[in-house]
Amino acid sequence: MDPPDFAETSRKDDEPETSVSLKSCFSQGLKQLHHNQELCNATLIAGGKRFPCNRALLASISPYFQAVFTSGFKESRDGEVFLEDMDPSILQNLLTFLYSGELTLHSEIVEDLFTAASRLQLLPALTLISRYLIERISKENCLRLYMLARDHNNATLLRGTLRYLGLHFESVLEHQDFPHLDLGALICIISSDQLAVTSEIEVFQAVQRWVKAAPAQRLEALGTLLQHIRFPLLTPEELAKVQKDIVMLGRHVEMEWEDLDGAGRLQLSGGLRQGMYQERIVCIKVPRLRDILSVNEDMDCYMECLNPDTGSRTKLPHLELVALPGCSVLEHRLYISGGKHPDGSYSCALHEYSSLADRWAQLPAMSTPRSVHMFLTCKQKLFALSGWNDTGPLASAESFDVVQQTWSPIANLPIVLRFSASASFKNKLYLIGGDADSDEVVYQGILIYDIPLDTWAQVPLEFSLHGASAVTMETGICIIGGFFSKKVTPPYPNRRFSQLLPCTPKCFFMHDAGVISKEITVPPLPLPLAFAGATCFQGRIYVMGGVCTSRTHDAIYHWEPGEAAWTQYPENLAGQGTILRRVLKCVTLKVARPSLRALIQDASVSRVAVGLKVSIRGRGEDDHPNPSGQAALVSVDAGTP
Repeated sequence: MDPPDFAETSRKDDEPETSVSLKSCFSQGLKQLHHNQELCNATLIAGGKRFPCNRALLASISPYFQAVFTSGFKESRDGEVFLEDMDPSILQNLLTFLYSGELTLHSEIVEDLFTAASRLQLLPALTLISRYLIERISKENCLRLYMLARDHNNATLLRGTLRYLGLHFESVLEHQDFPHLDLGALICIISSDQLAVTSEIEVFQAVQRWVKAAPAQRLEALGTLLQHIRFPLLTPEELAKVQKDIVMLGRHVEMEWEDLDGAGRLQLSGGLRQGMYQERIVCIKVPRLRDILSVNEDMDCYMECLNPDTGSRTKLPHLELVALPGCSVLEHRLYISGGKHPDGSYSCALHEYSSLADRWAQLPAMSTPRSVHMFLTCKQKLFALSGWNDTGPLASAESFDVVQQTWSPIANLPIVLRFSASASFKNKLYLIGGDADSDEVVYQGILIYDIPLDTWAQVPLEFSLHGASAVTMETGICIIGGFFSKKVTPPYPNRRFSQLLPCTPKCFFMHDAGVISKEITVPPLPLPLAFAGATCFQGRIYVMGGVCTSRTHDAIYHWEPGEAAWTQYPENLAGQGTILRRVLKCVTLKVARPSLRALIQDASVSRVAVGLKVSIRGRGEDDHPNPSGQAALVSVDAGTP
């Protein structure tokens, strides 16, 4: 035997090996088997057409087919499954997806595909189809898609359609499909907090229209439907109109009354609906300790509420001033945690401002005093992360359950961070950049906290970032400005290292898992900014104040996805004497509309209708006049909404 040609062997060794993944090999093999109809041991039959396939593949993906082929019944023995009332072309489309991953979607067949995929429990296909439908919800199809989601108990599509229904309730109410909703679907819709109605009487009018479409069959359900009307939120004039309209339907009204103040009205009604709020931007001046000690102006009101639509500003009630606290918001509630007192001591306090009550309340304190910490909200929980106190830098973190009103420790951060861009998205918390530990090194990465798992993960960044701002959008997180460098930053003993980094106008978009988007581009700011306040208001991102290199800045800019550049707002932060030598935080707070605000902030006690029931008695039967003197109303024990 000739010896091997070592030169040839070496040359072959130098050639790169072709990498074949198990996933790609499996995918190509399935395509080939499907094309050649090989190794088929089952047959699906639809519309008289036969589809040979592999039962192991079907059973591995579909719980439906797993049950069919392991049941011991005829289908399991013979391998033939009759799918009655299923279009052969729809089944072919789904089988092509199972074998090749290719699914054909267009408007003419997508709802039939959804129905078939739901019936066969093909979850991977159902995920793609649901996403396609949600992206194409309109006023014309939302009620039909909502019923489709209910019929097949599809949570993803149900959430998407309910969200759309809530936002467009007024126009959907007028659609020809609305009267055709079944009773259960209507109750689900009118019970939702997400309805974009400015008054509760709009919900009653939806009930009224549905009943009038078929009064002979639906009048019996009127009492049940009215239990979902939030009567304490109706003004006396609206209540009188509801009574009159019910009488016009041939029914007699019986109401329950209670003595309530504004807070009682709100509590008994179960809260306001989405459209009963207006958004406002709260600007929170977060001073450093030396600013507190040197400032001469009245700093009791260092938070103001801005309406960008009108430019009007109102001050929030007094709260004791602290340096560098945590600030976050949860719908109509603003939270301030920790900070540093003028005497140098650190605070562990938690304060809550309710825009409905227009007052501050002190809640249970954190277990650890902290300042310069990240403070985030996510699904009825608050998270105080890292920071600093008189013991030094903190790796600890804790969460506050807003419902239970209790603090609990969570997993420590793997590194101590300050001045990170922070945001919550999809049940995770993101800390982007910041300065790490006590060595004054800018962190070149992202910390991601998984809330259900109580674990931290680190994702590297290709650059260093410090003092940036972050805003959560519907599909990801927008990161804005900051001190930026593509070089690794060494420690600086003078503790002013951030001034040695260049300030940047750069902005970028990040998906979940810390992946920087290459598809979504955010235009650069008009000038370099760090430590700016940023929030999302009515689909726009607003950026306020901040530091431009070493100078403070008082302009306001906004940008909406799809726009080519940022637009400067006509006013600036210094319009009413604002002092800018401090970090600025911005949050978007929900504030009740003026008419409702007056109703729920009224401290006086009055007689309020809290429940109603209807009967078939004649219109003139007013046996027991109610305390208001209106003879058509009687006091009974009726259920409250």
